[in-house]
Amino acid sequence: MRSEFYNVALDRIRYSLVWEGSTTLYRGLDIKPHDQVLVITAAGCNVLNALLKNPHQLTAIDLNPVQNRLLQFKKSVIQSQEHGVFRDLLGLEGKAAVAAAWQNVQSSLLPNDLSYWLTFFREHPEGLLAAGKLESYLNGFYHTLPANLQEKLRQLLNFNEVAEQRQYFLQALHVTDFRSRFIDYFDEQNLSKGRDPKLFKYAGESGGESFYLRLLQQLSSVLVKDNFFFRFFFFGPEGLPETILPPCYRQENYALLQAQLHKLEIVEGEAVDYLLSAAGASVTKASLSNIFEYTSPEEFQRVCQALFGKNGRQLRVVYWNLLQNQGACNGQTRWLQGSLSHTLSQQEACFYFRNVRVLETVPVPIQLYPIS
Repeated sequence: MRSEFYNVALDRIRYSLVWEGSTTLYRGLDIKPHDQVLVITAAGCNVLNALLKNPHQLTAIDLNPVQNRLLQFKKSVIQSQEHGVFRDLLGLEGKAAVAAAWQNVQSSLLPNDLSYWLTFFREHPEGLLAAGKLESYLNGFYHTLPANLQEKLRQLLNFNEVAEQRQYFLQALHVTDFRSRFIDYFDEQNLSKGRDPKLFKYAGESGGESFYLRLLQQLSSVLVKDNFFFRFFFFGPEGLPETILPPCYRQENYALLQAQLHKLEIVEGEAVDYLLSAAGASVTKASLSNIFEYTSPEEFQRVCQALFGKNGRQLRVVYWNLLQNQGACNGQTRWLQGSLSHTLSQQEACFYFRNVRVLETVPVPIQLYPIS
């Protein structure tokens, strides 16, 4: 697939967290035990989340070898360590816990991996979840705010009613310079500090203003104290409650995750090209992150035709739009599952996505002919 991602330097961890919600992933793909699943690696969160649904096999794929290396490291830790060590490496309990957990892990690594991760944890003492280029940029916003706005922002975690939460935000933050600070920090020029500017070539709207309106919408619809992505976005990983973590990071799912890891294959490459290859022909479900953010509308249509226009193939795909609107509910693609896409868009846990799309081939009915 022709994508601007080929023009980006793939020499570091760009994403240390997967921002696409696991509930959307689960409802979008509806993974069954017979499914061959493909998931874009990124930080590996949704790869691990998908394994918890017991697919037949799961392939993680990424153009960036460093993202795959991060997933391989997580896999190694999960296989060899107790949940507490894995949790502490993520950074959920602070820097001291990260350092102690790293001491436990070192002896199980091969020399080449040990050298790499020694350097990594020296440069990122806050742990795995906050180490990405995007996450470092996002978490930096809170620290640009004066102390009074920081405190008001934290007060949003104390509400038990959505209406009261929304009213507080409008009265305590919206009327201050919080709005302009947020929009300026997350406009396209500054957003390139977290994402390569080449990735905005096809963006259909500006970042800062759009993200602020989406933030306001979320504050008007859900309690953000219970929202993992809101809390991580503004305050980072430390101190997040176990109950709101992605499923793959919760202790209650750890034994199942360990038992499912043998089904995982990690591949370096481009997801659409893989799906169109002989190796990817057996894939029935695929989670493609926001892969189409970096392609033209014409390329998106070409890809849809190539993936879904072949008779006999059964394939279901979920993907997220950020600043584009690929696959809009206007007849742009006949494979769009419009009702499900709309529902998932309304319920997506991470506020900054524009929408979610599910595409699926319509199986051709089997016709039985009498034997002459």
